[in-house]
Amino acid sequence: MKRRVTGALLAMGLLGALALWGCRPPQPSDAHAAPQIGVADEPAAETVREPAVAGAFYPGDPDELRATVREMLEEAEAAELPGPVIGLMAPHAGYVYSGSIAAAAYAQLRGADYDTVIIIGPSHRWPTQGIALPASDVWRTPLGEVPVDRELCAALAEASDRFHRSAQAHGTEHCLEVQLPFLQMVLDDFAIVPLVMHDFSEENCSAAADAIVQVAADRSVLLVASTDMSHYPAYEDANRVDRAMLEAIASFDAEAVRERDAELMAEGMANLSCTLCGLGPVAVVMEAARRLGADSAVVIDYANSGDSPMGEKGQCVGYGAAAFCAREGREDTEAAARDEGPPRQTAEAGELNAEQQRRLLALARETVEAVTAGEAPPEPPADDPAFQPQRAVFVTLNKQGRLRGCIGSLQARQPLGEAVISSAASAATEDPRFMPVTAAEVDELEIEISVLSPLRTVDDPEEIMVGEHGVIVSQGRRRGVFLPQVAPEQGWDREEMLAHLCAEKAGLPPDAWQKGATLQVFTAQVFSEAVLRGAEGER
Repeated sequence: MKRRVTGALLAMGLLGALALWGCRPPQPSDAHAAPQIGVADEPAAETVREPAVAGAFYPGDPDELRATVREMLEEAEAAELPGPVIGLMAPHAGYVYSGSIAAAAYAQLRGADYDTVIIIGPSHRWPTQGIALPASDVWRTPLGEVPVDRELCAALAEASDRFHRSAQAHGTEHCLEVQLPFLQMVLDDFAIVPLVMHDFSEENCSAAADAIVQVAADRSVLLVASTDMSHYPAYEDANRVDRAMLEAIASFDAEAVRERDAELMAEGMANLSCTLCGLGPVAVVMEAARRLGADSAVVIDYANSGDSPMGEKGQCVGYGAAAFCAREGREDTEAAARDEGPPRQTAEAGELNAEQQRRLLALARETVEAVTAGEAPPEPPADDPAFQPQRAVFVTLNKQGRLRGCIGSLQARQPLGEAVISSAASAATEDPRFMPVTAAEVDELEIEISVLSPLRTVDDPEEIMVGEHGVIVSQGRRRGVFLPQVAPEQGWDREEMLAHLCAEKAGLPPDAWQKGATLQVFTAQVFSEAVLRGAEGER
């Protein structure tokens, strides 16, 4: 997505710099402090929480702010989401740095309706214990007032004694305030539950998620995790760290996010202060969203401060947008599939017709021909809207019935046309199991493309449907994947497939899927040159 910064935001450059560097993540010495249970509420001294960072993190003039947010929302693209949004992850730096990424998150709410938005962020300046509720009844921004859902706040305090009112924790905190103008521009008639936390321990996050699920189960609630990403590494390092964290977030597994954070922090990267200043809020929202019906995570957009005209490449802060979604009609679809027998391999959304399949297969073949001849790959097609949304793709090369190369991505990071080109080139030249394909071999290859749906975690292996679901198993740092077509091709049932997946692809014990390993599934629309030739011959 092309990054634009309005003149109004450029004029805020100096203040914007403060809005970048003012984001201090919880430090290792205090971020995991033992939680203080039963913290007493502060006296309810305020009724209205006035804006603390208007004019610094975002324009303070109402008309200027409205125009700025509207422009960023209009430029944001609609992502291909599998269903309704239960939760979002959005950044909280100054708009000159992260506004376009925040807009990308909130643009996904067009046409949605929520009664209450629970916004959870890190306490940057006040080492609050437990989870801090607001002491106010109303939050004000230059765009107007937003009521606090006092009933839901009271329900959270009743559900867990880790929740307590604190005017001090919210007084100068920016991470929630900067979300409000976007919400005010995309939603009507909503209330908020603003929460900040400083203790990111699993115990505190689990307690927060439990309470949120308990009080929000029968309500129309949106969850928002406010967080920036890597803090202060150089530009290329920031990109690498943030992409790795976004991949973990896209797995929709809060434990995997914590593990990836620990791995990256253990590397000792220069100037890396944290991978997510809101690691705790992200974990809470992911877990609560999953239990409230979300079954997939979609990464929407990414940039870092080095991409901004006001930023510098030497020290960067990363910004990511993600949505946690429920897939519409999943229960009915899966029940019907069980009744009707073996399901077909198909993508759940954006299915490609025969002509589009032929074009992508031809694009993959042209790519393989070019890279094996030492030439540049072709340009992606721009004339078909079906090729523009970001999709996860695998390209498989077979020679005389045997695998010759297979490379792809489990996460949607490129438009479909670009993803086919990059996967085809990598399958031909970078699959570590094989020597690179030579130009003399190209005519002997059969090409197959798999276009994947978003991933979702399954709690019960019985949910896995052989022939429809591709499966990912992960435990610790080990991970393996089978595409949907693998089990039918091998004649495996569910248990055999999972045993082979654990042992052969992930290097785990064959029964790891029964002993705590995480299982994720996806569907795929699979099409090949051989199948299309057969279909054309039948006509």
